[in-house]
Amino acid sequence: MPELLDKALAQAAIEMMDPLSRGRSGDLKTALEALVRLEQFRRGAPEPLTGAIHPLALTQGHLLRSELDLSVHAHTGWQTGAVIADVRELIHINEVCRFVGGEEVLKATASALVRALPGTRLLRVHGDCFAALFLPSTGLELEPEHLERANRELRDMAPDLRSRIGSDRPLQWTLSALRLRVLDPPHWIVLGPLLIAEIERAHLLARRGLASGIQERELRMDARVPPAPSTPRE
Repeated sequence: MPELLDKALAQAAIEMMDPLSRGRSGDLKTALEALVRLEQFRRGAPEPLTGAIHPLALTQGHLLRSELDLSVHAHTGWQTGAVIADVRELIHINEVCRFVGGEEVLKATASALVRALPGTRLLRVHGDCFAALFLPSTGLELEPEHLERANRELRDMAPDLRSRIGSDRPLQWTLSALRLRVLDPPHWIVLGPLLIAEIERAHLLARRGLASGIQERELRMDARVPPAPSTPRE
């Protein structure tokens, strides 16, 4: 007789792997489907609402595997860039215009970045934040004009979008940009979590008004310990 799957044990295991499923319907089929979707995202499938890359592809997947060539980047350093756009007060939009309105804003934000920055790879950093990635394979280098183009595209589409969703307040975004150089990168697998962390850092500084324009970051991964200062002998 085949063994029966313990529903409670399976649900608990799925919730450990996908914390966002906690508290949802106890239907095992729904939970398993959610887990399959997460695995698809990890492998690079676009998330369905906006078509952007899911962060799992960066932190747990192989997105950056082909982006690091140690024969080159071990000597020159690995460089990438990002233009980051965060929807301000999305909670208010969801309250007033319902989640349908909020989803329209998210889709429009993603589309605006794709139009403004063709050739980049669009990442959904988290719920209301996106980053257009200037990965080595794109052949693009982040310049101030890219930030200006993204700002102009979002600003120009805002009035029509506001009318479409019925918002009574202006639509605004926090825009920031990051140029990251990693010296002596040891392996592609460390770059994804590192890049996500640096994007979050750059976005937070911009949102708090502590940085503007392109933020420059250079990180060393060579694990060298600087020599202690010498004390002159008497």
